[in-house]
Amino acid sequence: MITWFREVAPIRTKLAVAFGSETFLILAGFLAVIWAGNGGPEGLPVVVGAVTLLWSIVGGYVTWRVITDPFTATIERMESMVAGNYGAPVRFTGYRDCVGRLTRVIDRFREAELARQRAEGEVRAMADREAERSRAERLREAEVRERLDRMIRSLGGALERLAAGVLTERLMEPFAPEFETLRTDFNAAMDRLQEAMRLIATNAAAIGAGTGQISSGADDLSRRTEQQAATLEETVAALDEITATVRKTAEAAIHARNVVGTATQDAERGGAVVSQAVQAMGEIEASSRQIGNIIGVIDEIAFQTNLLALNAGVEAARAGEAGRGFAVVASEVRALAQRSADAAKEIKTLISTSNQQVVAGVDLVGQTGRALERIVAQIGEINGVVGEIAASAQEQSTGLVQVNAAVGQMDQTTQQNAAMVQQSTAASHNLLQETNELAAMIGRFQIGAPVAAPGAAPGRRRGVAGTGSRLETSATMRAAAPARPVTPRAPAPSAAVTAAAGDDGWEDF
Repeated sequence: MITWFREVAPIRTKLAVAFGSETFLILAGFLAVIWAGNGGPEGLPVVVGAVTLLWSIVGGYVTWRVITDPFTATIERMESMVAGNYGAPVRFTGYRDCVGRLTRVIDRFREAELARQRAEGEVRAMADREAERSRAERLREAEVRERLDRMIRSLGGALERLAAGVLTERLMEPFAPEFETLRTDFNAAMDRLQEAMRLIATNAAAIGAGTGQISSGADDLSRRTEQQAATLEETVAALDEITATVRKTAEAAIHARNVVGTATQDAERGGAVVSQAVQAMGEIEASSRQIGNIIGVIDEIAFQTNLLALNAGVEAARAGEAGRGFAVVASEVRALAQRSADAAKEIKTLISTSNQQVVAGVDLVGQTGRALERIVAQIGEINGVVGEIAASAQEQSTGLVQVNAAVGQMDQTTQQNAAMVQQSTAASHNLLQETNELAAMIGRFQIGAPVAAPGAAPGRRRGVAGTGSRLETSATMRAAAPARPVTPRAPAPSAAVTAAAGDDGWEDF
């Protein structure tokens, strides 16, 4: 644990442990004082203070040895390296904390500096050997300089005329035996150069004619490709609109199918309600018949009561004066029985009428139920048709999306082809221009025979005759070389990304 704390733990962890322990002991001292003031042990603050003092001494020593000393030693080693002491090794390179990482970097710097010093020593030794060799070489050069002067003057004159574009110049005066091969090689090289320039002039004329045709064809191809790209772009836009319309149609068909399904459910619930209404009407009809039977019984009771009252009146009349009061009561009972019979007849008439209306209502409700059944069946058929329409619209939408994607891919490919055609067109124009420049440059040489050079446009020619002017520099020759086709390059990786990848290991520092 101590080794890990000294060599592996980051400095933040070390400082956090040191300051955290100090803070804990200080808080413990305050709590001990407060506890002692509230009746706790009186010697506890002294003990806690002694422990705090001891821990402060130990913690300070540990902080000095574990945190301060490595940094101080590292800084002193860096100062000694600045003063030029690269021989002594760097300490703490085995640590895995920030000090170890820093010392490893310093050690790599030290090794690089030692390697540089060794390389400088080798370079100085090589320079000394080269100086000695140069002195010997100068002595030998002094011996042959006299022989070289005459040859150089002759060769310089020939090269000067060559620089002026005269390819018919030859070295006719013999050189020293050791340089005779140079003269014959120069003359042979001039012969081959003259022949090569004649061939280049002829080929440049042919290349100019072919390049003009290629440039014209590339222009036509570029225009046609641009028209095709524009047409495909309009097609993509039209397909987008058609796809959006079909998608809306599919969504509307799905919504209609959902609405028809809801209507089917409502119609089925209405049919169930009608069936319940028919059943309720039947129960009402049965109740009406029962009420009619009860009214019939009441009518019989009233009739019997009327007969009894009539008999009672007859008996009261026979009794004379003694039965007069009973006759009055019998008369009232007859009247009451008559009113009951009349009311029963009226109720029976009303119930009969209500029964007829209930029968008619049952018939109408039955017709309504049958009509709802037919509506439910028709709605089911409509739901099936709408479902097929929705499925077909969905399939059409999916197919149009695939067609739209394919046409979009074609449009992208056509755009890429158009860009490539534009690059090819620009390259062909550039090649034609540089071919003309090459022909003009060849025309500055005296090659002993006139050659036709390509003009700026097909059909234009000009003779390439010797003009005697000076040859342009090699930089101009390189600028007149045929242009290469433009090739897209992948972007180089960002240096910031590389730097970020290299700095990931420093997050604990």
